[in-house]
Amino acid sequence: MHANADDTLQTAVRDFTLTRRFNAPRLAVFRAFVEPEHMQHWWAPSGFTMLSCALDLREGGAWRMRIKSDESGAIQTEVGVYREIREPERLSFTHAWVRANGTLTPTTLVTVRFTERRDGTEVSFHQEDFATVAACRSHADGWSSSLAKLTAYFGKGKP
Repeated sequence: MHANADDTLQTAVRDFTLTRRFNAPRLAVFRAFVEPEHMQHWWAPSGFTMLSCALDLREGGAWRMRIKSDESGAIQTEVGVYREIREPERLSFTHAWVRANGTLTPTTLVTVRFTERRDGTEVSFHQEDFATVAACRSHADGWSSSLAKLTAYFGKGKP
């Protein structure tokens, strides 16, 4: 899935921002980012399924998720540490992939802002500090796809 017109991709500085609106209260959208029972429905891009989700939801707490490719069956693990948890307005965490040899890819920083609007909640999803432009673009496409799944999840009357 490709980024929307409102999204920005800063190739020179290797970061991006995705902006989405959800027809749901701010607290419900925030919780969809921090509660595994909701995250399992949207956290992985299209074509992937979440296998497991472990969260230590506190500043300084670690998180770890495993996702599986529906096509190839390949399993990927992503990890990070929560930097800031300010329910229901802001969430910040590091993000890295675990390579097959157990080492981590370069760590990026994700900051998500949740803004109450008349018609629901606006989410600003920003990821920065990519080592390469290609990694930045890949993540922008992946998160755009995941956020589309979250939109569909809320469209089903969840959470």
